[in-house]
This record gives sequence, structure tokens and C-alpha cells, in this order.
Amino acid sequence: MRLALFTPYLPEPPMTGGRIRAHHLATTVSAAHEVHLFATASRKELGQDSVKEALRMFASFHVGPAPFAFVPGLRLPARVRNGVTGASKRAFARLHAECAFDAVWVEHVHAARVASTAGLPWLLDEHNIESAYLRDRLSARGPLSSLDRREVARLEIWEQSQWRRATQVVSVTREDAQLIEGAREQSPIIIPNGVDLGRIQFRPPRMRTGAHILFVGLMNHPPNERAALMLAHEIMPKVWASRPDARLVLCGANPSRQVRALQSERVDVTGTVASVGPYLDTARAYAFPLFHGAGSSLKLLEALAAGVPLVATRVGVRGFDVHPETHYLAAEDSDSFARALLTALAPGGPSEMQRADARAAAARTLAEAYDWRALAHRFREAIEQLK
Repeated sequence: MRLALFTPYLPEPPMTGGRIRAHHLATTVSAAHEVHLFATASRKELGQDSVKEALRMFASFHVGPAPFAFVPGLRLPARVRNGVTGASKRAFARLHAECAFDAVWVEHVHAARVASTAGLPWLLDEHNIESAYLRDRLSARGPLSSLDRREVARLEIWEQSQWRRATQVVSVTREDAQLIEGAREQSPIIIPNGVDLGRIQFRPPRMRTGAHILFVGLMNHPPNERAALMLAHEIMPKVWASRPDARLVLCGANPSRQVRALQSERVDVTGTVASVGPYLDTARAYAFPLFHGAGSSLKLLEALAAGVPLVATRVGVRGFDVHPETHYLAAEDSDSFARALLTALAPGGPSEMQRADARAAAARTLAEAYDWRALAHRFREAIEQLK
């Protein structure tokens, strides 16, 4: 098949949840089919030779900067206006005229402007419900303004119209699929987020030493930023009262000014790292105090696969069939987080350590059901069924 792939960011390097999903899907599909990439990227990304080299998996790639930043109040939502560049539209039209595409594949609904009008069968891969994602992102910063609410409403109208128009929709969770199904005659295909098990070494709690508490995420994403601030200012002081040797590691790209300011003798702010693997290896516990989010978190799967004791909120584990005490320790406020983290740092006697090891083993078994190789193969089959 000759495919046009539209995505609102580059699938390389795979350093955020969305990029990781797009990377694994694109790697598998492009190995069997002719895929042409149309993407939005920053000028800095476009200047990196390593990025250009990674994009050579595609038959061609057409990448340009977003047209303009967020401007509220216009007819189309800002995310939709910025999801596809003018250069991508022109390149698609030229290539389609030279040799017709068989189908279009879209990552995220805000990159669907060309697909919905091209007259071709097209598949929409929804990483989350974008209107809910935007609402949560804005809410993490404070109460929504009237302009914020209108922007969310516009995006909700847009996404529902594209769900109806798409030949096929893929969602990552059952909950998302149920919402999408209400706007379509055909049910979405559920292909969850996954984990690259070959890159994650399993180490049970009994083999872990030290007192590093890890949190991983894109550190300028408001829900992650809020979680980092909560850890540093509310949770860790209660941990340090009993374990002054504990160290908080905030691992992730693009730390905001507020997150960078957390760097101290007891807090590491890593910024972009080549691999999260070494940080998972040395972590004694993984803290996930997330209170806003949509879709599901790939970073959660990495923690489950690594065997690091996980302390998380209900929002943090959304989208996966995980259960408190069986796979992780549940916490919903600073007091319960601190208590659970102290338990992870010092499980106690042999029976407590056995329970911690049993949770880690169950978590690894669950993660193995989400191996990217199998999930990406299922996605390729969905692409091949487009008509």
C-alpha cells in the first residue's frame, strides 16, 4: 500500500508518550508498506541530523514548523489549525497527483484536516480524547476562562465530526472507545499503548538498593508539572522526615521553569535523557501523583515492566487493568503517598518483601501483554483492511 501519514509532531526521537506510540507503529507499518510522512516540527528539530536519519524509514518526509501559536476565538480550534502545515498540504497534493495514495493514516484528530477531505479511505489513531486532554491540560493550570471553555467546545465538535468521517478509528482504551462509538456507526478498534520489553530490564524490589524515588514524564506538560511540584513540596518533605537519604529524580524532557527550580541537593531534574532504562534500574520506588490525564500512560507500563515498586493515583493507572496491592500501591493525597513511598523504601520483614516482589512479578506479567511488537502488528492489520 502507498500510505500518507499525517502527525502533528515527529515520531522521532521517541521521547514522549505520543512519539513512542507513533514511532513503534510507523516502524512496523513502514517495514511492509510505502509510507510518506507529513508532520509538524520545530525548527530546532529539523536541524538535527539524527532526526533526519531516523526519518529515513519513510519513503519521503515533508516536515515544517507549526503555522502559528495558540490564538483563541477563531473558527477552528488552535490545535487543528496547527496540526497540519501548509507545506504538508501542498506536498500531499503533489505526490497524490503524481501517484495516487491508497489510504491516509492520521495520528491524533487535530492532524485530520487533509485526510477528511482527500476522498481516500483513512484511519484515525486516537491516543486520547483530545477535547478531554485539552480540558485537563488547561485545568491543571487553574480555573478555565470563557475562552478556554469555547476552545474545548470547538475541539469537541471537531473531533466528533472526524470520528464520523473516518473509515476506521483506533483508540487506546475501552473508555475512549465507548465515547467514540457514540458518534460512529462502526465501533473503534482498541489497540492499547505498549512497552518495548527488550529495552526494560526487570529487577524485583529485593534486588534494589539506595533511596531514589523516580517520576518520569514530559516536564512542561501541566499535569506532569503539577505532579512534580506536589512531589517536591508536599510529598517528599514527609518522606525526608523519616528518610533524609531519599532522593527525588524528575526525569523527562523540556522541564519548565518551575520544575527546573526544584533542582537541589535532594532533587535531580534530568531534562532529556537518552534512555529512561538506567533510571528505572536504580529507582527504589516510582511515584506517579497524576490527577489530570487522558488516554493512558506509556510511562506507567515502563515502571510495571521494570519491577520498580509503583505508587500511583487512579488517574495515573487509567486505561490499564491494574489493581491496588496486586500491581501497585494506591495513594490519592500527600499523606498516603508519603506512607506508601516509605513502605517501598523499607518494606520491612521477609513477608513484606515477599509481597513487594509478588506485586512486581504481577506487574511485569501484566506489562508483557502490552509488548509493542504484537500491538504494532495488530495496527498494521487494521491499516491493511482499509477500503
